[in-house]
Amino acid sequence: MKTFEQFIAVTESAINAGPESEVVIDDMITSNGTEISSEEILGIIMSCDNEKQVEEKIREKYGELAFATEDISTIKKYWNDLSAENKEKELEAGKEEEGDAGGDAGGDGEKDPLADI
Repeated sequence: MKTFEQFIAVTESAINAGPESEVVIDDMITSNGTEISSEEILGIIMSCDNEKQVEEKIREKYGELAFATEDISTIKKYWNDLSAENKEKELEAGKEEEGDAGGDAGGDGEKDPLADI
């Protein structure tokens, strides 16, 4: 449970995970009172390849008992949201690349090469 002052402090210092990202990461206060900045959480998330690695790194750095289950779930959610956002960007980039490589063949509003036959 957070006091009003703790809640306000957390929401004022939230950051986006990137300039084009919709993922917003908040500062966090652990169950033992340690304050973790949103920048530090973002750094840990960005350096990990999966949820399990995120949890291991955060527990290694701050201790096994520093986090309530809901805090770990929140950090995992940040990782999942950021991961999904990155995968979506990769898919869009792949589609654009396919479109560029395809030339005039197919696509929306493009000339059909077999139309003159």
